[in-house]
Amino acid sequence: MSNNQYGGNAYESEEERLEKERLRRQKTALVDRFLVLNQNDLPDDKIPMLRENMLHCSLRKLSEIQSLTCRRVDNMQFISFMLGWSGIDRMLLGELGIGLLKLFTGGCCGVLMVYDWLAMPHKTRYYNYIEVMSVMDYDDYKYNG
Repeated sequence: MSNNQYGGNAYESEEERLEKERLRRQKTALVDRFLVLNQNDLPDDKIPMLRENMLHCSLRKLSEIQSLTCRRVDNMQFISFMLGWSGIDRMLLGELGIGLLKLFTGGCCGVLMVYDWLAMPHKTRYYNYIEVMSVMDYDDYKYNG
């Protein structure tokens, strides 16, 4: 009778261990897939930390992250180059105030427009980083970058 109890507990323990390993592999695959697909649109220096944080998320949070549409750096550069005077590039990155300033001043007489042509890749990558971190519910994500 005691052998059955030990055998049953050992079997359950092995089953639980296998389930945890399957879950870990599933999460790792989801995280790595997301990072490979979006590596050009996220800050290089934040990817290892982002991967580590994502591995500690629940599957529900990971599915939310998978459904995010990251802004593409090359698309944002094109928008900034073609429509930078109108502030649309900044508005797409959630900077409504500066976007309106650019709209009403013609890109601050072109100065802010030229600055954004150069800074848009960096700004886009950090915008995407902040979006991913906000899905993970990290309160201090804005202060790490």
